[in-house]
Order: sequence, then structure tokens, then C-alpha cells
Amino acid sequence: MPTGHTPPKPLSPETIQRSLRLSVVEGLAFALMVGFGEVYFLADAIRLSATRMEQGLIVALPLFVGSLGPITSLLFLSKLRSRKPLVVGASLGQGLTLAALGLADYLGASSPMTLLVGACAYNVFGQAVGTAWASWFGDLVPSGVRGTYFGKRNRWIYVVTCLGVFAGGGLLQLVEPANAAEVAGGGGTGFALVLGLAALARFASVALHASTPEPRFRGTSSTSRAAGFLATKRGSAVWRLLGTCALLQFVVYLASPYFSPYMLEELSFSYLEYSIAGVVVVAAKVLFLPTWGAIVDQSGSRAVFMLCALFTALVPLPWLWAEGLGWVLVAQALSGLTWAGYELSLFCLLIESSYRGVRSQIFAMQSVMNGLAQLLGGLGGALLAGMLSDLRILFAISLAGRLLVSLSIPSRIRSISKQPAVRRREVLWRVIGFRPSGGLITRPIPADDSAPESDTPDPSPSPARTAVGSTD
Repeated sequence: MPTGHTPPKPLSPETIQRSLRLSVVEGLAFALMVGFGEVYFLADAIRLSATRMEQGLIVALPLFVGSLGPITSLLFLSKLRSRKPLVVGASLGQGLTLAALGLADYLGASSPMTLLVGACAYNVFGQAVGTAWASWFGDLVPSGVRGTYFGKRNRWIYVVTCLGVFAGGGLLQLVEPANAAEVAGGGGTGFALVLGLAALARFASVALHASTPEPRFRGTSSTSRAAGFLATKRGSAVWRLLGTCALLQFVVYLASPYFSPYMLEELSFSYLEYSIAGVVVVAAKVLFLPTWGAIVDQSGSRAVFMLCALFTALVPLPWLWAEGLGWVLVAQALSGLTWAGYELSLFCLLIESSYRGVRSQIFAMQSVMNGLAQLLGGLGGALLAGMLSDLRILFAISLAGRLLVSLSIPSRIRSISKQPAVRRREVLWRVIGFRPSGGLITRPIPADDSAPESDTPDPSPSPARTAVGSTD
């Protein structure tokens, strides 16, 4: 904190309660934005006759560029006295991006390239918001009610996101001409409508952010502190875990960008069927997360992580023979089941293997490494898709790659997770986005990061209530 600055007074209990109520309403506006907005970026690109390379880039490049958002956010937070300007400004940037994409669709000026640029900007703003917001509300929500508060808030976000996806698919079904994808640039009014609604929802979210009081901000830990941790034996184990996860993301993203084109182009799904397939992933995640949590509590996060990493190899399997909505729903349910356990166990492993003062940097590093792996995987998948006559061959290649990586995981993380286990009720996160092939994306919610702590890693830290995630 700069010297000479008088810190704000602590918030009163009444102000905190008002802030928490405002945040619940803001979460619902955010959920509508997600349901109406980013879910349909790739569908809009397919309408515009995007090539296989363009389809892969529209999925993978925004993930990589967006992964720089947390680092940018941390740099700003190291110099700012308040997190609210960053949250409000980046949220407004997201809303303006959606509005611009919707206007381009309405005017017939959209193209795969404008969608790519817009999706990149949208993801950078969104991930920057996620990092700053998590720090803000990690401080704001009293520790005794964090689990209850974020659990209820996220449940409503799950529900409203699914309703938004359904409503968006229904609007596209009603407004977009059935043969729009057969003519380059045909249609567009329906996409302009859903993106416009997403922008309006984000603008409402911005207003709610601006009116929510912020508690005193004590700043972030230094980058050198995180670098010192990674140089330790315990830190090297975290490096291996992050590298293994990035390698898995690479083979996953050989195929992940092409499940949606396969549904819309090869299987000729309607927009409503497409939205149903997307919602099933979320529903499976929500239904199975408590079960995976109980298994993590019983068997430990390392065992669950290795099991779920192996399960990821099975996700492309039903796509090899899917010829209609039925088998696609099975594949999407399997994806939700698998990635729910993978994410939860990975969250716990990262928490158990690090300490509170460096977690923001560790999670930012994970975001960048995964983003780069997803981009390289998407580019590799695009090159293969251009040479293959059947996307199912690409799905089989991804399946084989996933299997090879997952079988190597036990030897790669043998020394990980020697610390006290994190219980499922202590793992909290916030929803920051949605991908049709993987469902909801989440960001960690730090607990008490502002509390004093030595620069020396604690050899046996108490479990923290934090988590991070990405899904594909």
C-alpha cells in the first residue's frame, strides 16, 4: 500500500449484508450474460462458414489470450488501492465487446475474424474480472459463512445459466433461418439478439458491481515470493503437476473445438438441440460434484485426480458412433461427470501442495500454461481436421493421446500432496464462463489472503478455502 494513504474504515455488518445481497443479484445478471453470450460464439462462426482452422482458433486462441487476464489483473492489483475500479472497468469491457459483436451481426458486418478478435477481448476482460472479484469477495464474505454463501450463490448461477442457454437456443431456433449456415453470412438477426441480451445483462452486472461496497484492500503478495516457493522441493512438485495438466489439455484440445461443429454440421442439430447438449454438461457437473467431494474426503485428492484423469480418455468415445442427440447426451453427461471430479481433485491438490501467500500466482501460472497448451492443441487439431475426411478420426486420436498422458500421471506426481488434505466443504469457487464442450469454467476464491503470513512457506499449512478450474 502507498504510504500516506488513510485506509477506509471496516465495513459495518449491515453494509456487508447489503453487499452480499447485491452480489447474489449480480450473479444472476452474470449468469444470463454467460447463457446468452459466449455459448454461441462458435455457432455464430459456423453460420459464417468458418474454416476448420478458424473454428479451432475461435475456441483455443481466446483461452490462451484470456489466460493473460489473471496476470494483468495481479499487476494492476499490486499498484491499486481498490479492486472495484478493475472489476467495474473489465466488466464494462466485456459488455461493450458483446454489444459490438451483436451490432456486427445485425449489420451483416460480422466475420470469423471479428468473432475471433471479440472472443479474445471478451476472455481477457472476463479472466481479469475473475481474479480481482475473487480477491474482493474472499475478503468480504465472513469466513464462517463462506461455504454456505458461495454454495447457494453458485447454485442459482447454475440454474440461471442453464435457463439462459435454453432461452438463447430457443430464440435462435425461432429467428435464425434454417438454412443460414448454407449461405456464408446468411441470417444473423438471432445472434444479434442473443448477444445484445448478453450485453444488457453484463451492463446490469456492472451497475451492481459499482454500487457494492468494498472492504479494505491490503494488496497482493510479490512475484518474487512465488518464485522462491517454486524453487523449493515442494514447489518443484507443483511444477510437475502443472506441466502434467498442461500436457493433458494439449491432447484434449486436439478434439475439443470440433465437438460443436460436429453437432451443427455433421449431425445437423438444431440450435435448440445444440443448447440441450450444452446444458447436459452443466447438469452432470452439478449433480456429481457432491459425490466426487465425498470420494475426495474418503480417498484423498491424489487418488481421485489420477482416476478422473484416466476417465478423461473416455470422453471422446461415444462421439465415435454418435449419430443423433441420444448418444451426444450420453457423451456430454460423461464429460460433465469426468471433468467435475478432475477439477475438484486438481483444486485440492494445488491447495495442498502450495501455501496461501503464493496461490494467486500459482493459479495465474496454471491459467497461462493451460491456455498455451489449449492453443497448441487447437492448432494441431485444426491441421489434422483439414487433412481428415471424418472428424471422428480426430476424436480417436485425442482419445489415444489422453490415455497415454493419463497412464503416465502416477509417476509424474508421485511426490505430490504430502500436506494435510483439503475437505470438500473448504473448496470454493466462482463461475466465470461456459464452453459447450466442457460446461462451466471457474475461478478460485481466496480465503483470508490479507492475513499476515511469513514469507517462508509454512511446512504444514491449514487447509484454505480456495479453488481454480477450467473445463474442456
